[in-house]
Amino acid sequence: MKKIPFIACCALACVSIGLSTWSLIRSYLPAQGEKEYTLYIGTNDKETYQLEMPLEEAKSIVFNICMDHFPDGFTMYDARGVWRDEKKNLTYEYTFVCLFEHADAKEVYKVADEAMVALNQSTILVVTNNVVTADFYKGAK
Repeated sequence: MKKIPFIACCALACVSIGLSTWSLIRSYLPAQGEKEYTLYIGTNDKETYQLEMPLEEAKSIVFNICMDHFPDGFTMYDARGVWRDEKKNLTYEYTFVCLFEHADAKEVYKVADEAMVALNQSTILVVTNNVVTADFYKGAK
């Protein structure tokens, strides 16, 4: 019987531990492509820093853009954004927060592109998160 050098045993043990750790980590990571996107869409015009249309009209525009790209569902709610402009002036604006679960990134960015044009925005904040779990809870049985 041929003896394996001590250093080779250590190397094999390290590889084995590394692969076990990687398998454990992978079991807790979400499946590739499982993403949640959140868009923060402001309503102040990029030139005037003012709301240039009725708020309900802006809400309708954002809702319709989202429906065009995600007819199976999304979440949208109103928020109040606060930020400092280039001159360090504090700016407040009505903001719509739109959440898309398990969505295609290209479609999310199409929503952002269309909303930027429709509401004359300079930017829209897009936040991407990995989804660990998501289900439609139906109550305790």
